Amino acid sequence: MRTWLRIHRLQQFIRHVIYGMLLVRFQFPRLNHAARLNKTQAWSQQLAQKLGFTLKVFGQATPLHPANHLLLANHISWFDIFAINSVTVARFVARADVQSWPVIGMLCQGAGTVFIDRSKARDTQRVNASISSALNNQECIAFFPEGTTSDGQAIRPFKASLIQSAFETNATIQPIYLRYTNATGQYVSDAAYIDDMSIVDSLWQITGAQHLCIELHFLTPIKPEGHDRRSLNKAVETMIRAKHNSLQEIGASQQPASAQSVEETVASTM
Repeated sequence: MRTWLRIHRLQQFIRHVIYGMLLVRFQFPRLNHAARLNKTQAWSQQLAQKLGFTLKVFGQATPLHPANHLLLANHISWFDIFAINSVTVARFVARADVQSWPVIGMLCQGAGTVFIDRSKARDTQRVNASISSALNNQECIAFFPEGTTSDGQAIRPFKASLIQSAFETNATIQPIYLRYTNATGQYVSDAAYIDDMSIVDSLWQITGAQHLCIELHFLTPIKPEGHDRRSLNKAVETMIRAKHNSLQEIGASQQPASAQSVEETVASTM
């Protein structure tokens, strides 16, 4: 049964990715900004369905592409980008090596992803300048301040280097807490993309999972006034860590209240 499920989902995934590549290559250049946003959101929602994900949204989600917003989230999987884009489409900041990933790298490039080599201080300055320029142009940017993925059982310390752009543009910061669970709300590691795992390994694990859910918790937005770079970074980390800890304490038999489906959330933010 599980082998059949994997094969079916992998076939669906491959077809959908090919469609996405054709979309980016041939349709995007002819579409206006709003149309590209809608296509990206719809494609991401369809990807979740084809991989067997249920997406649940908690809190007040931001609109499709909120102007001058920075979305900051904890990082567990390569799928995090597409989960967020299913609700709020953003230009992401990603590790430089993602650019060379087969297929996923091309899709990220087509979506306007900004790639960063964190080992080079000068590259951080370049990316901060790119983020500030985008925010001043009323775009929405997202990145993962942990700088790398975790297994989802703990929050890694946040890096403050890329939050400088919030001060230069007076951007609104939207913290988002991500959590992968099963149908009963128990934490699961099926989607975690960690250690030496390859994309193929990760897909094999995800496509074999049953009732895999990703929760997106939109926390209280923050403005940079009254903060310096380190205190603002710490405030965001504290909020996300507090949500993580509170859900860890709820227990496996209970799920957080007030969830919406992605369809309900998208409808309410349009």
